[in-house]
Amino acid sequence: MQCDCQETIEARVAEKVKESLPEGFTDFSAALEGYVLTLTSPMETRLTIAYEGDVQVPKKSGGGFKRQKIKTSIQATYCPFCGKAAKSEEKQEAPQ
Repeated sequence: MQCDCQETIEARVAEKVKESLPEGFTDFSAALEGYVLTLTSPMETRLTIAYEGDVQVPKKSGGGFKRQKIKTSIQATYCPFCGKAAKSEEKQEAPQ
């Protein structure tokens, strides 16, 4: 992401959660999930949402059905918090 929303939102949520915890709590550790490091040039973090499920599909042999898992993910093109583009706007020149 080309913004600091991940850090800002994590800090704001942590502050609110800590307010609701009993006095004397220790070892607080929490983070937003779903951000992954992309293997692009330059490397970036992108919000990635998992999409998982299952479906009944006919068996190849023709006798009944079997359960098939569905597992994929969706990467955000824009930050869901501020709307900035997820990809770097800088274009790198190709080596000559």
